[in-house]
Amino acid sequence: GESKSFKTLLSLHCMKAYFDKYEDSIALFYDSEFGSTPEYLNQFGLDTSRIAHIPINTVEQLKFDIRKRLETIQRGQRVFIMIDSLGNLASSKEDEDALNAKSVADMSRAKAIKSLFRIITPHLTIKDIPCIVVNHIYKEMGMYPKNIVSGGT
Repeated sequence: GESKSFKTLLSLHCMKAYFDKYEDSIALFYDSEFGSTPEYLNQFGLDTSRIAHIPINTVEQLKFDIRKRLETIQRGQRVFIMIDSLGNLASSKEDEDALNAKSVADMSRAKAIKSLFRIITPHLTIKDIPCIVVNHIYKEMGMYPKNIVSGGT
C-alpha cells in the first residue's frame, strides 16, 4: 500500500522546488507529527535557516498562528506554507475532553477546519502564497485489511 510518509516527501520536494525558483523565499512549516528533523530536511537539500518550524497540537492553534503570520506577509514576498498533517490534529475541545477523561463525540473539529480555510484562503489567494496541506486520512476504517481472508489459517 501507499506509504504514509509519501505525502510528506512530495510536499518537501515542492518546498525545495519553490526554494530553487525563488532564492529569497522562506517557508512556514506547521508540524503536528514532529518527525521532520533538521537532518531529515537537509537530506532534501533544504536550507533549514529559511524554514520556520512551527510545532502545532490543535486545529485552533494552527488557525490562530497562521492567521497572525499571514497578517504580516505582503504580496510579492515569497512564502511557502506547509501543514503536516492536518489529519492528525485534534480540536481544542477534543484535547480538553481527553485531559478531563471525557469520551464524548467531538462535533467541533470539522467546523474548526472549515473556519481555518475560510480565514486563510483569501490571504493565500491575494498574496499569491502556496500552501500544501497533508491530510493523512485513510480510505478504509474497517478492522482488517481487505486482503485478509476470513476464517483462513
